[in-house]
Amino acid sequence: MSTRIDQTIDTSTVQPDNLIAGLAPSPEVYTVTIARGAEEVTYKRGTALAKGEDGKMYILGTAGTAGTFTATGDGSTVKFSLIDDGVIPAAVTEVKVDGTALTSGFSYIAANGDLIFDEAPANTKSIAVKTVIGTFTANAVLADDVTVGTSTDGRAVAYRTGHFNENALIVKDSYTITADDKEAFRIAGILLSDAIK
Repeated sequence: MSTRIDQTIDTSTVQPDNLIAGLAPSPEVYTVTIARGAEEVTYKRGTALAKGEDGKMYILGTAGTAGTFTATGDGSTVKFSLIDDGVIPAAVTEVKVDGTALTSGFSYIAANGDLIFDEAPANTKSIAVKTVIGTFTANAVLADDVTVGTSTDGRAVAYRTGHFNENALIVKDSYTITADDKEAFRIAGILLSDAIK
């Protein structure tokens, strides 16, 4: 139900959300696509959004999709390509050779998807790699509540610029906004300030 302009608003029942910290830069909105998930979710106004490589928005703190790569050593090959269907993993989280996790002795080049061992894994030794596919960059702040289902992506209105109270933003459970997130927001046109809730 909407409120007419000439009506008095009962301030005893209206609670400000403390989201906006200032009017410079001025808040500007645009329409975004929020990726559907495994279950229906209602995102509230003030949800911090991160843009994925697919151009869709996700709640800030979303981790990349886990991927796996397996191969068998031949004793001479040191370089393995982790590219699958043209997708290059953003990072490698675990490398095992014959069931033993390695902490050194290899490098991963995210620019081209190559996993390079210092020494070639021996013949018939199994290679198992866990990867993270996709990166998410802090980008916008949700302007209105929106419910996103499981069958189709959601459309929503978000702030692409503005000055917001950091502690009023909503992020994924157990996630804390990082310095990199703040810098990504700043580059996008969003400033964050600390304020008392």
